Amino acid sequence: MKHIGIDAGGTLTKVVYEENGRYHYKTYPSEDLVSVIKWLELTSPHASLYVTGGKSGKMKSLRPDCTVYPEFKAVEEGTRWLLKDQNYKEDRFVLVNIGTGTSFFMVDQTSFDRVLGSGIGGGMFMGLGAKLTGVKDFTEMVRLSAHGRREKVDLMVKEIYEGQETPVPEYLTAANFAKQPEGEVSKEDVLRSVTNMIAETIILLAHRLILTHNTKSIVFIGSTLNGNTSLKEDLSQFKELLDYHAIFIENGSFSGSLGALSLGLKEQADFTE
Repeated sequence: MKHIGIDAGGTLTKVVYEENGRYHYKTYPSEDLVSVIKWLELTSPHASLYVTGGKSGKMKSLRPDCTVYPEFKAVEEGTRWLLKDQNYKEDRFVLVNIGTGTSFFMVDQTSFDRVLGSGIGGGMFMGLGAKLTGVKDFTEMVRLSAHGRREKVDLMVKEIYEGQETPVPEYLTAANFAKQPEGEVSKEDVLRSVTNMIAETIILLAHRLILTHNTKSIVFIGSTLNGNTSLKEDLSQFKELLDYHAIFIENGSFSGSLGALSLGLKEQADFTE
């Protein structure tokens, strides 16, 4: 490994490197950046490090030789690279990056602008989910959510109208966490409700943006989507109602680290020339 891209985020640190013609991806908790440094020193002590993300300053303090790039520039570079590599032909779209929080970007062929942000994202999923269920491991929370039924927790539109014709689709949420059932509600149901509340909020914000900016494509990236089938399903459930096209690009959670790596290699090539 001669060159390594690192996205040191608020919750996770994503690492990408190329070796023998293949890209390799690794993830570490950001609270343990020392372990990342130890792994780098053990496996690739002379590699060039290209870093981005909210904790890039801390990374720089641990490895002063690394090169730091602005987060949004790295995300742009990595996202465009992944879309091209995976043969997507999107010329104009809203990019939604669901990390610890959620950032919304308006993207076309010549511009990449952050237009909105929300504190509702992976950090909320883990924090609120842990407080409600006692489960603290992200992978386990995602697994439980996939087996839950939010109807046990959320009040649905169809339940308000009780068989009458509804003015909006009956499967929509009337009120999140509105039910107070007798007895204990399962962790699965609670986590699915949290997942859906996050998805509904993100889609409502993204939908306003696609209307404003005249596009139907929403590209989703971010580590909160990793293995999270429930979140992807909930983000896609309004496609017929709101008329949008949901795109989940492979390895989207590594957009920042891929972008930092790409920017570093380009800068090195320019310097060499």
